[in-house]
Amino acid sequence: MPLSDREQQILSDIEARLRDEDPKFAKAVGTTTVSTHVRRKIKFAIAGFVLGFLLLLLLIVDFWFAAGGFALMLISAVYGGTQMKRLGDDQNSHIGGQLRGGFDRYMRDKRDRGGESGQ
Repeated sequence: MPLSDREQQILSDIEARLRDEDPKFAKAVGTTTVSTHVRRKIKFAIAGFVLGFLLLLLLIVDFWFAAGGFALMLISAVYGGTQMKRLGDDQNSHIGGQLRGGFDRYMRDKRDRGGESGQ
């Protein structure tokens, strides 16, 4: 349901006051998306994997460093894979909804045209 002109004006006034009072917060809210957080978690997982690999290379020094590095690599890979799947699911659900909606409209239009010409 679209907003009325009055409601649009009120919303614009609130946004303008927010930008004036706290521009840092307004910028953070305006640029942050759902995928921003997931991408940050993926970068964290990559950093953990690299750190785990470096610890794995310390096998020469001590076996426990290598074991800890392997465990860190495994945990980071699973965590990163989960986050990448989540990011893909979010993007696919958006696209899937658009495709499904377009297909539904197409079929409805086709039925309407077929019903009119059949009469």
